[in-house]
Amino acid sequence: MGRHFSGNVHTSTRQERRKNGDIYVLERTIQYDQVTGKTRTLETKLLGKIPAGEAEMVATRPKKPNGFATLTATRKHVGMTAILDWVGRESGIDEDVCKSFSSGDAAKIISIARYWLATDGGTLPRLESWQITHELPYSQGISEDVYGELFRNLGYNETGIQKYFSCRAKRLSRSPVIAYDSTTISTYSENQHEARQGFNKDRDGLPTIKLLTLYSVKDREPIAFAKQPGNIPDVIAVGNTLEQLKCFDIDKPMVATDNGFYSLDNLRLFCQRNLKFLTLIDSGVNLARNVIDELRDKLEDMAAGCPFDLNISGASVMKMQTFKWKRKREGSGKKAGDTETMERRLYFYVFHSEELANQHRLNFKKQLNELRCQLEEGATEFTDAAKERIEQYFTLSKMGRGGRLHITFNEDACAEAKKNFGYFVLVSNCPLDVFEALSDYRLREKIEELFKDEKECADSRRIRVWYGDTLRGRQMAQFVSICYRCFLMKKIKEVEEGLCKDEASMTKEQYGREKKLKSWIQQRSLAQILDWFDCVDTTTVNTEAGKRRWTTETVERDRFFLERLGVTK
Repeated sequence: MGRHFSGNVHTSTRQERRKNGDIYVLERTIQYDQVTGKTRTLETKLLGKIPAGEAEMVATRPKKPNGFATLTATRKHVGMTAILDWVGRESGIDEDVCKSFSSGDAAKIISIARYWLATDGGTLPRLESWQITHELPYSQGISEDVYGELFRNLGYNETGIQKYFSCRAKRLSRSPVIAYDSTTISTYSENQHEARQGFNKDRDGLPTIKLLTLYSVKDREPIAFAKQPGNIPDVIAVGNTLEQLKCFDIDKPMVATDNGFYSLDNLRLFCQRNLKFLTLIDSGVNLARNVIDELRDKLEDMAAGCPFDLNISGASVMKMQTFKWKRKREGSGKKAGDTETMERRLYFYVFHSEELANQHRLNFKKQLNELRCQLEEGATEFTDAAKERIEQYFTLSKMGRGGRLHITFNEDACAEAKKNFGYFVLVSNCPLDVFEALSDYRLREKIEELFKDEKECADSRRIRVWYGDTLRGRQMAQFVSICYRCFLMKKIKEVEEGLCKDEASMTKEQYGREKKLKSWIQQRSLAQILDWFDCVDTTTVNTEAGKRRWTTETVERDRFFLERLGVTK
């Protein structure tokens, strides 16, 4: 009599050797089949494998549990990045970068530029973690190796850099006024061969590298930059700039500079190349003193008052100026070293400011009183400038044999100096309305704000790289970031100026809405505005049932701001 069929399920393990020598360890679940009379395998499970030549089994990773196994979710900050995307498109910056560099380098440049703007000049080691929650054109992580290699490549790619400058120049308005100025970057590095002792605008005593920038004051956008050794004075840096301007397709630009770039040789260069200029002259220069004396009485007239600044009076005069120079090359029947002459019309615009005059008088008194106190205390070591002031404005004598030092002011010299306080002179080679010249020159001051923004908001106060070529690549990425910043600030300013402008045609509700937004903009910096929108998140969840997405709600004022800015339609 046969055994009774129990129907039990049995579990056992077995080993199977593969051709490569690995042994797979399997767990089998079996049951006897009464119909066929054979053992049937219900389930086979791989427990692990014993690698060839080893005795220990390596367990198989467990499967993910059922239910939420296929659910994936992401969360990204999209409010601020949407604004940055809009800036890149609307300004044409992204298009110009993509035209000038390879697609990979262009995506990295734009991503780094946006990061600096979004974080108000955050350091680059933080960028890779910041990318986790912020979408950028370069989707892969930008590590230290990635941006280090990018800066090296950009430093060698002068074709791409100059092409970008040309693309930006083509977008300028007709007959732009271009400010040209310099700043210095201090460094402790001994590998930067261009870092040299010279005039240091931060006054920290360190070697510096000079950064020269061209800036369109009416468009409020930078055009190009160049770097030079820190010991090169501004006054001899004009020639290369004039050559660079020839590379740009700019219609009749006027170059505005401050008195650091003034010299007769520089004025001659502008005239020889038929390039319009507007520059400030130091009021102590003979050329400036002569025109001040000529127009002094005219500046007292009521008609000389400035229509947009009652503190200023102005007048102008045209003079013929003869320039002389020595030839550097032989040609046109003349030899190198021969003296050549050229006569051109120059237009001088003389201004007087009571506020500036009072400030000059106060500073003059403070300087002389400080020198007098030092002399009375027995100080003997002075700078060359201080020695010149002492000799010019003081009369020193001894009272009696071995007596104490007696100090009196040279009142005639002091009066002569104070006579020209509050005056400043602009000179140009093209005729302008006197107050149009003043307005154009005042716009030049925007370049000083640019330098401040670049140092503070694009991580440019320190060099942070080892070599000069790498520094040029880093400065290129910083320059793109500043282009982003200038465009966005300009657009926000336009929004602010356009609010509450036509009160008569608005309803009470509309006026209140615009007034509220204008007050909000005025109370916040650009960094605070971007941070405000950075809290807008988009959460995306993928499940077996489909994709679901939602975005943080925003208040009506925020939506109104984005609409007026142009980010949303």
